[in-house]
Amino acid sequence: MNKKWEIVFDYLMHLIRENKVQPGEVLPSQNMLKTKFKYSEQPIRIAFNKLIELQIVKPVNGKGYVVQEKIKNNLLFSFRELFPNSINKYYELKEIKVDESLAKKTNFYVGTDVCFFKCVRKDKDTNEVILYQESYVPKSIYKNLTLNYLNENGLMKFVESETPSKVSHSSKKIYFEDTRENELLHIFNDDSLNGFIVDEGNVYGIFGELLEYRLSRYKPKFFKWDFIEWRK
Repeated sequence: MNKKWEIVFDYLMHLIRENKVQPGEVLPSQNMLKTKFKYSEQPIRIAFNKLIELQIVKPVNGKGYVVQEKIKNNLLFSFRELFPNSINKYYELKEIKVDESLAKKTNFYVGTDVCFFKCVRKDKDTNEVILYQESYVPKSIYKNLTLNYLNENGLMKFVESETPSKVSHSSKKIYFEDTRENELLHIFNDDSLNGFIVDEGNVYGIFGELLEYRLSRYKPKFFKWDFIEWRK
């Protein structure tokens, strides 16, 4: 059974993700949550501290806990938000057992059962390929994952709705890959390409569990990364 603070955290994250509380607006107060859940102050304070730690909210004197703008927080939003006029096509879902080579690449333990799948994202109007992605996810967490679900809802929706995990953060490597690999050129359908912007890394849950290893290759003209650099 979930801890009390996790239940409160879940509720607050639902308000944020469903846009019931917009960026710049204030979340329900600690007193309101104490009344709603019949909890003491401690689990509610822990839930708010976790949101602050993830830079999803910030405390503002005289107001309460304010939801931050998306560009200023650590929420992992889907490609549907980054490219609203586009569509994902997931394919080739299969199960794989992690060997030493794959463990070194993905950080999954040797012997772990994972699901592997591919994804191509295209512009709806031009049908031009924006990116090609390969993902590995642990079978133990993504039970009953199907291509139909992925194509209708995406992977992050599965995490939020079908698993007990909560997405926390990702680690990334961004680099240019100079390649003429025929398979990739065929996927992008562009013989003029001389390379890709690669986004490689892992997605983690709030308790440190590895939720996904992904390797994304962008057509360079579509790659744009806006971020806030925090000084500590």
